[in-house]
Amino acid sequence: DRSGIPTRWTELLSPAYRGRTTTAWVLWACAYFITNGLNNWMPTLYNSVYGLSLDQALRAGTLTNVAQVVILLGCAFTIDRIGRRRWMTACFIGGALLLGALGSAASGSVAAVIAFVTLSYGIVGSANTVLYLYTPEIYPTRMRAIGTGLATCWLRLASAAGPLLVGYLVAARGTAAVFMMFAAAGVVGGLTATQMLETRNRRLEDIAP
Repeated sequence: DRSGIPTRWTELLSPAYRGRTTTAWVLWACAYFITNGLNNWMPTLYNSVYGLSLDQALRAGTLTNVAQVVILLGCAFTIDRIGRRRWMTACFIGGALLLGALGSAASGSVAAVIAFVTLSYGIVGSANTVLYLYTPEIYPTRMRAIGTGLATCWLRLASAAGPLLVGYLVAARGTAAVFMMFAAAGVVGGLTATQMLETRNRRLEDIAP
């Protein structure tokens, strides 16, 4: 860590950091594209498409956050044994499989939609939290804040894009297309997660170039 040397944001894209920066940015975008897209739109879909009352739709939407808390507890106790890369890859692929199943076969059943969306949100939502752990680990102290701050910008962009695309797809192609879109984002996230720099049981001083 070259203490005292000022850091420019462009250094994040220098040869030493370009790979880990690009990986982190894609992961942030994919994770929040899925979770915020589901969280913002599912109560509306439950109500307008699947015919649940407003009260039932809101309760069904709340289940996603309960699932996330439960899975996060499991993550907290196992992440340092499993490793960041394996956890993230498994979360994205698992979420993609569940959402793909909804898009291909199960989106006509409200019970299946609630169950699969709740579980996929909880799984991918745990990846969101791991990103807050992982991203500061891949940069030295002098650029940790700017590295994490710029990575979270992709959170905002993806969170804005998700609901817009959901609204368009529901009107143009139906709910199955929405779930397939989220499944595709999960596949992209899973493939990207395989390129993560594993930081488990490593000193931060050894990770920084």
